Amino acid sequence: MNDNKLIGQATDAQIAEWKAKHKYGIYAVEVDGHVGYFKNPGRNELNCAMSKADRDKALDIFEELANITFIGGSEDILKDDQMFIGVSQELKVKLDGKKAKLVNL
Repeated sequence: MNDNKLIGQATDAQIAEWKAKHKYGIYAVEVDGHVGYFKNPGRNELNCAMSKADRDKALDIFEELANITFIGGSEDILKDDQMFIGVSQELKVKLDGKKAKLVNL
């Protein structure tokens, strides 16, 4: 048995299937020996996550984004508070999207 295997680790075949299925691509987040796989969010997923915005509950956005883009792996990273805090830091990057440049004409 491979001691380096993460809890929830997908096979190469499963990763290839996810890549083919999700047009914006996929990514993995590893935390505390667990791994979760997510599809990159599109406009609809971001809109849904942003609808949860509340100054008093800032993590709601990340929780919604994680839940609607999670495609496999260890569900513990979504359920365990300490692991989810780590995951939410990585999800923040996805909310930034691609960098754009404003050009005044």
